[in-house]
Formats: sequence, C-alpha cells, structure tokens
Amino acid sequence: MLKYIFSFLIIFHVVSFSQVVTTIPVVPTENDSIVIFFHADRGDAGLLNYTGDVYTHTGVNTNKGVWQHVIGTWGNDATQPKLTRLNTNLYLLTIAYPRKFYNIKDSSEHITSLNFVFRSAGATGPTGRDVGGADIFVPVFKEGLNVSITQPSDKFSFAQIGDNINLKATANASDSLFLYRDSELLTKTDSSSISFNVNVNSSGKHWLIAKATNGSAAVSDSVYYVVRGDVQIAPLPSGTKTGINYIDNSTVTLELYAPHKKFVYVIGDFNNWSVDPNYYMKLSPDSTTWWTTISGLTAKQEYAFQYLVDGNLRIADPYTDKILDPWNDKFIDSNTYPNLKPYPKGKTTDAVSVLQTAQTPYVWQNTNFTRPAKTDLIVYELLIRDFVKSHNYQTLIDTLDYLKNLGVNAIELMPINEF
Repeated sequence: MLKYIFSFLIIFHVVSFSQVVTTIPVVPTENDSIVIFFHADRGDAGLLNYTGDVYTHTGVNTNKGVWQHVIGTWGNDATQPKLTRLNTNLYLLTIAYPRKFYNIKDSSEHITSLNFVFRSAGATGPTGRDVGGADIFVPVFKEGLNVSITQPSDKFSFAQIGDNINLKATANASDSLFLYRDSELLTKTDSSSISFNVNVNSSGKHWLIAKATNGSAAVSDSVYYVVRGDVQIAPLPSGTKTGINYIDNSTVTLELYAPHKKFVYVIGDFNNWSVDPNYYMKLSPDSTTWWTTISGLTAKQEYAFQYLVDGNLRIADPYTDKILDPWNDKFIDSNTYPNLKPYPKGKTTDAVSVLQTAQTPYVWQNTNFTRPAKTDLIVYELLIRDFVKSHNYQTLIDTLDYLKNLGVNAIELMPINEF
C-alpha cells in the first residue's frame, strides 16, 4: 500500500508543491476514503527535519460547530493518531472514512473540514517541549459537483508584471471545466482536471476562477493575485498620532510605525480580509510611518483588522484597546465579557486588533477621590487571572474589603494588555 501511495506522490507532488497538507483524493468528501500527506518542510516548518515520531491533534468542523469530535487530548501519544514517516519531511495519515474515523453518528451532522495540528512525540521535540504548528484546515466537499483550485495553493499571492502563474484545478462529477481571469475565459476542457499558464500583464487585483458545470449546475473556486504599485510617499495628516485615530463617526486614520519595511496593507472586516489596492498604506517622508484613511464605516460597529507587512507578517495595531486572540478568547466566558466579538477564524491568523467609531466615553462616577501620598502607599501586586477564579474585574471589586482588611490601600494590576 505504501509503495503504491509513494509512487502516486511523484505525480501528485507536482500538483500541490507548496501546501502543508495534500490529500488523495484531491477533492475529498466525507464519504471518501481519504489519505493525508503532511509536508513538514512547508508552512511554519516547526517540525522541519525532526527525527522523532509525529502525532496529530485532530478534529473536524461540521455544520454544528468548529473543532468537533477531537480525538484524544493534546500531547497524549496513547490516544492521538500517529503518522507514518515516508521520508525525512513527508508523513502519511490514513483517515479512511472520516465519519467513522471521528466517530460521527448523527446523520444530520456533516463535515466541512478536517482539522490538524501536527506535533512531536510527548515533550521530546528539539526545543525540549511539544512542537506543533498552526491549525490546518482541509476542506471537505459535499457529494456531487465540486471544484477545487490546487495551484496556487494560497488564497492570494503577490505578483509582478511579466510573472507566470501556473493555475490548476480538479473537479468531481463535472462535464465541463473552465478557467477564468476575472471575466476573461482562459481555457476549458471536458476532463476532470485543467491547467493554464497565466501571464501577469496588468497591475491591480485579479481573480483566477475555476468553474465546473454539469448540465445547468455550476460551482466555482477562486484565488486572487495583486500586482502592487509603487509606495506613495505622503506627509502624515495633521493632528494624528501612531495607532487608531478616530476622525468622525465613519472615518479613521491608521498609522503604523514600521521603518525599514517595503510595503503594508490593511486587511479586515471592511474589505473581507482581502489584499486590496484601496487599502495600500502610504509612507511618511521620513520612511518610518505607514498610514491610510478608511471611510464609510458604520458608527459604533466593531471592525477587526490587521496590518499585512511585506506580504507575510500579520500584526495587530500595537495601540489598539482591544485584541481578538485566537488562542485564549475561548477561555473568556460570557459573564466576564458578554458578546465578545468572535475571532475571524479561517480568514487570518495571529492577534487581531479592533476599532470602533462613536464609542461612548466613560463617565467617572467618583469625582472626589483623593489618592494616598506616595509615602503612605501599601501596594498589592495582583494578577487577576490568578487572584480570582472567575478572572474578571467584578469579582475583584467584590473582594476589595478583603484587601482593605489586610491594610492594602493600592492595587498594582499586572499587565492587562497584549503589548
């Protein structure tokens, strides 16, 4: 079996050379027997050239929630699936039939993606601890007509005039398969796979689209590329400062101090997390600060956003007063923070900043407070997540008498912000 699969890889590897995970079949459904290939030399390369056993923390996204039916617990080699090493940085995992593999018994629950975090065995990674990469989501398609772009493997890329982009797609149950750039038909076929060498010949943002048809039914998949222009050098707007500047109820000016960088885009809810020439940041004449003004925002609505720096680094605004955290927000309950804005899963990675125009100013309720003299301070240094089980300020407020009875008259909160 392994010999057959490895022979297949000689062909398959050419199709999907930059993906961290590739699959057989290329367009899997929940009723297919699925084989997963993990390429440790791609993505964040956290397990590059690792010589120990590799395991996966794995579950599924379904129509009933994310990360459902997780197998075992993180770091438990006895309960989590072990991969088979094919060569130094290539591993295999046979899912077979995913509904059985993940023990999904509810017939109304359907898989939309297979989720993986690949890790070293136990705590024996090269850094002396568990080594694991980012969450990886492998789409699972509905039965019937489907199409998937297999190359380029990234949702977007940057290009230059004169570049060539190798565009490939695979379909299930199709009678015709088409490739487009924007509205321009590039090629078509009656077979289940198609490819075309796309010449980059104009600036701006361009969509590459694969469309599969079967009679009157049609489905599509798409990626896009951006040919960026020269960075515009322009003085900073008067009266603004680094961070988020609220101009009015529908307008903000964003400024990021990032010298020695080549280019920066703003991505977020307001542009569907896409790299858009309209959100290409200008650079101050001293080449230190990137800035742009965004208008047309809805008053009081929260918008999540990041800066995409040099095409590969995603960062939150260092001065934002609210962060969405993909790792820890799940531990914040509704009593501590009601109606917390959800993290934009599947659209970006890492910490995300939040802006909101027309915020209601806080009104101080105690207007005659007199602080103790510095010489009289008795300070209690307090990390709220360790001090109270609920991890929230209201519980701390309810506990002030306890601190007062200790003789404490000042609290120094340990860091409460991200930066």
